[in-house]
Amino acid sequence: MPTALHTHRLELHQLLPALLEQGLITAEMAHSLSTAPATRQHPLVGIAAHGLCLETLTQWLATHVGQPYLRIDPLKIDVATVVPLMSHAFAQRHGILAVAVDAQTVTVASAQPHVRDWEAGLAQVLKRSIKRVVANPTAIERCIGEFYRLAKSVSGADQKATVAGNVELLNLGASDQEPDANDAHIVTIVD
Repeated sequence: MPTALHTHRLELHQLLPALLEQGLITAEMAHSLSTAPATRQHPLVGIAAHGLCLETLTQWLATHVGQPYLRIDPLKIDVATVVPLMSHAFAQRHGILAVAVDAQTVTVASAQPHVRDWEAGLAQVLKRSIKRVVANPTAIERCIGEFYRLAKSVSGADQKATVAGNVELLNLGASDQEPDANDAHIVTIVD
């Protein structure tokens, strides 16, 4: 079971020494970043704003914390399968995104590798183990919005189609006219 020590959000001052040691940033950049006012954005986003590639930084973070890296490709994710696994609010609150599911495992992308408080509850509800991957924080945020909007649109379209289909059947049954040749097969099936 993870301890409280392993359930903290990443902070810029924790990452700078390792980035500096590995030559990904210069001493001047480290100083500039450490004296910048604190923001609510993910630390990697702040570092990338100084000219580094966010995807490269995300790969580095995954290696640094010992978790697999995943570049999120929305076209390779079965949105209809992963969206129902957790609510939009839950995904947003924890900054996580389900990206794959099978009979035993749900793969969840996160940009906060040390935040684990959501894992046990989600695993219990889904009755599957959780496989964590580290992904680009802006890609996770963007895909959460896009995936849940898409699911809501599809769900709304399905409901409208069902209602429209029922209204057409009511109109067909309520008319005093004989059905035309195009509707004869429907009448035969209904009779």
